[in-house]
Amino acid sequence: MNIQRLAVMLVIPALVAGCGAPEEIKVAAGQSQPTTAPSSITEKPVPIVERTAAADNVTVVKLANGLTVIVKPMRTAPVVCVRAYVGAGGMYEREWLGCGLSHLCEHLVAKEFIHEMPGGGAPHSPQGKRPRTAEIGGQSNAYTSMGHTCYYISAAASKTMACVDLIADQISRPEITPEDFLREHGVVQRELEMGKDDPDRQLRYAHMANCFAAHPAAIPVIGYKQPLSKLTRDDVLAYVRRMYVPQNMVIVVVGDVDSKAVLNRIRQRLAGFAKGRAVDLSLPKVPRLTGIRRRTITHKSLKEVMDRISFQTVPLVHDDLYALDVLSFVLSRGRSSRLVRSLKFEKRLVTEVSTSSWTPQWGTGFFTISFRAAPDKADAAEEAIFQQLQSVIDEGVSDEELAKAKRQKLAELVYSQQTVESVAGQLASDFRTGDIAFSRNYTERIQLVTAKQVRRVAKKYFEFDRYVVTRMVPESARAEKGPAAEKVAEEKATTFKLANGLRVVLQPYKAVGLVSMAFTTAGGVIMEDEDTSGLGQLMMSLTVRGAGERSAEEIAAFFDEAGGAISANCGNNSFYWRASVLDDRFGKALAILADVVQRPSFPDKELKTFQSLQKAAIKRIDEHWRSQLRRFFRREFFIGSPYRRLPSGNTMVVDAATVESISAWHGEHISADNSVLAIYGNFGAAEARLSVQQLFSDLPAGERVIRASQLRKVPAAGELHILQTRNVQAGIIVAAPSMKVTQLDDRLALTVLDTIISGYHLPSGWLHTELRGKR
Repeated sequence: MNIQRLAVMLVIPALVAGCGAPEEIKVAAGQSQPTTAPSSITEKPVPIVERTAAADNVTVVKLANGLTVIVKPMRTAPVVCVRAYVGAGGMYEREWLGCGLSHLCEHLVAKEFIHEMPGGGAPHSPQGKRPRTAEIGGQSNAYTSMGHTCYYISAAASKTMACVDLIADQISRPEITPEDFLREHGVVQRELEMGKDDPDRQLRYAHMANCFAAHPAAIPVIGYKQPLSKLTRDDVLAYVRRMYVPQNMVIVVVGDVDSKAVLNRIRQRLAGFAKGRAVDLSLPKVPRLTGIRRRTITHKSLKEVMDRISFQTVPLVHDDLYALDVLSFVLSRGRSSRLVRSLKFEKRLVTEVSTSSWTPQWGTGFFTISFRAAPDKADAAEEAIFQQLQSVIDEGVSDEELAKAKRQKLAELVYSQQTVESVAGQLASDFRTGDIAFSRNYTERIQLVTAKQVRRVAKKYFEFDRYVVTRMVPESARAEKGPAAEKVAEEKATTFKLANGLRVVLQPYKAVGLVSMAFTTAGGVIMEDEDTSGLGQLMMSLTVRGAGERSAEEIAAFFDEAGGAISANCGNNSFYWRASVLDDRFGKALAILADVVQRPSFPDKELKTFQSLQKAAIKRIDEHWRSQLRRFFRREFFIGSPYRRLPSGNTMVVDAATVESISAWHGEHISADNSVLAIYGNFGAAEARLSVQQLFSDLPAGERVIRASQLRKVPAAGELHILQTRNVQAGIIVAAPSMKVTQLDDRLALTVLDTIISGYHLPSGWLHTELRGKR
């Protein structure tokens, strides 16, 4: 259950023309007068028939016309949020089901607002009139869901009464002119067309239809093109008369407000808003799944496969709710969760994976696993998901996983209490459950969930003969038949681990006549200190200069003849080897790479040569301003960190290195558990797997400890360091501490930002343009 998105289907009344409020309206201190006057001053305030004082200073009031008002003072900031919920959602359209009538009404009732749909457009107001939202200076919006329509505005607390007036007038006396209808009817049809370009939206529609079949929940809230196009203004007016009645409405006010003053204002503003006919919010029962439903659709814009797998579960008010929600967090909440860790980072089968336990108040819910993957990995990803679900059934969850999920659920509640908008939404959701304190009680119940209960619900609801799968694929993937489909199967990536812990990724790709190999192990500069600075680079240079029974000359001659190359390098956080050859030399190249990684001979004559080369490289740093600046920057920025040193190292360390010290460094830092071997190109996966198992089994097992490197804190005012040189050219580096190497999502985002700022490979981007333009 997602508390903040819980469907709120609330009750509301038939329109009464000419309704108004009394002439004298008392305004709380510090709050403004209404921007527009009520339409009448002859009606008496709506009486209160029921009042409940809930926890956390929440007041719930039932008015005589059936409308419910919820008010919560929240003094954290001088702001207010006013929301109105109408139980007019897509599921309740009856004879208009499939027309998107609830959504069209939302546009017409809140025509000044920016709607929560693609292409919502700019606020509209009748010609010559300034929008009331502009006068209030508030942020307004509206949206329609399966179960309700919501109108809301947030503003400074001094504008509370103006916000109340605006929302109350919208829901109780909407003005829907023929001109409004023509305009908004066209707008929503354009929105429907625009939505077709959104793969996520189209997959959601298809999956809901797959899950709910003939149930009204299967129908998109926005409706379908033909029925929507045939709607008339008379349809809209009839639907508003039926659904927009007080007993089908809830108003929620949260912020720096006086509860009594707010209640009085609402009662006065809704004077004359009489109770209408009872609204029929009944729904048919959600049919039980009887087998496996699979549906595959295509989308012209899609580049990956998008997949949703759903198991039928429970409605909101059910004892299994809590264990199911904990299970969802265990599976996919955070990078260390089971599916994210296994499928995204270890097996690399998916680019995204998430789960949700959706438990609506009105009927049976679904536990859903969603993922995105390359077309050739989608089947393997789905299989891996089922394996993970089975492991929960077989083994349960650990105490650590359980404690983490409970903590995350507690944090979810805390974060949901930070803004007046989120608190208002949560109060409305809680009210619909019949318990205004549902969210707080829910979190307390979550803390009581046991590992045994989580395993029990997994076993109960993960029925592998009863589930729904909806997959969206690129159009090109649907067209693949026969030999083409076999080609995709042959080119699926294979990942496995050797007994010593080495992880291996094999990616055959027969469209090229090459094979490329990369072996990477955690280490590099981060492992060095003042006494060992430069050993890593020296070691890596020497590994390709003799290994196993082969001399440096023999290794070089083979790769020259094979039309390829082999290299080794020391990075900031890794040691890595790369090799590539024409595909007919793959077998021997892999054998040489295995020797280079595991059995370098470190010949003494080669050591002397590369000591000279590396010392010369250190001296050359001062020949060019770029390398000179980079070295100066690292020394000043990475104080106390191994990163303050360059891979080329210290001349004295390099000069003092011996075959024994380099060999010991290799033995200390190159191990299987810290390493990954990846092979890509034109080769047979089965044969390559056997070769890897034979050639790399001697690599020592065990994980080497990587030293933590803590960045020092840079003062808020920053630091300026200047290196005086004799260069005519000046160079500048501006830097700020950022992230760990393992924070992949942030690294990718910054890579994109870097490209925007400075271009891709060649100088470009807005910084280059700006500086070049100013010479």
